[in-house]
Amino acid sequence: MAEIQVDVRRSVIWQMTSTVIRSGGSCLVVDPGYFPREIADLAQFIPKRLKVEALLFTHSHWDHVVGHGIFPGVPVYTSSVLARSILEKGELATEAMRKAKEYDSQWYVDRPWGYGWPEEVRGLDDGGWFNIGDLDIEAFLIPGHAPDGMAIRAENWLFVGDYLSPCEIPFVDNLTDYRRTLKRLITLIGSGIDNVIPGHGPPLSADEACRIGREDVRYLDAIARCAERSDSTTARQILLPRAAGVFGMANHHLDNCRKAGLAGESALRGSTD
Repeated sequence: MAEIQVDVRRSVIWQMTSTVIRSGGSCLVVDPGYFPREIADLAQFIPKRLKVEALLFTHSHWDHVVGHGIFPGVPVYTSSVLARSILEKGELATEAMRKAKEYDSQWYVDRPWGYGWPEEVRGLDDGGWFNIGDLDIEAFLIPGHAPDGMAIRAENWLFVGDYLSPCEIPFVDNLTDYRRTLKRLITLIGSGIDNVIPGHGPPLSADEACRIGREDVRYLDAIARCAERSDSTTARQILLPRAAGVFGMANHHLDNCRKAGLAGESALRGSTD
């Protein structure tokens, strides 16, 4: 087993996690973000004796992909899905940078390196591998939250992007894929994982991550049952697995129901308006 040190930093916005994985004299930075000052602090946090060999994006959502400019010339690993979209200037890639620019403009955020993708992007397929120092890192494609979602395993650590967050409910892009991904992540955690890093919130033990995963499976299964019966009334009343008091989560639940194919906005909102 390679020696590994993992340091997690959380942004003031959405508790978004940026992680430095160290092995020997090298390190990998996962999802550096979000505000430029936070990213600069992250870069300063890394000891100068360490070489930043690569960055990694767990998925294309804009809050996870705009921090690479503080590490010029460093190659970036993504899923093969996102790498293809970047190469072809597809919707995933263009929409991410459009939303990042829009958000920064809304809050007067000055991002010195702008809104482009890195020059060197290395796409990984499911089961793909790469190395950082003596550390082997395995990739898993996990669609559902985003079409290009990717988790990585480094020894007994699992980095899952925007799944299993204790701060929020699932944000669904594709319900079938999301349910399948949750079951896969629970299985992966049971295969020797001790620590799980979600994209938002504190690090989790294996037991904590599996508990959240099972909660989310039950929640999404309930939405799926309602979708099978075209029952928007019951879907609207499904209890959230957590974060019920967090601003916006009730509306995210309605978005999840619509992603499952349930009735339009007016029918789903009902008494929540």
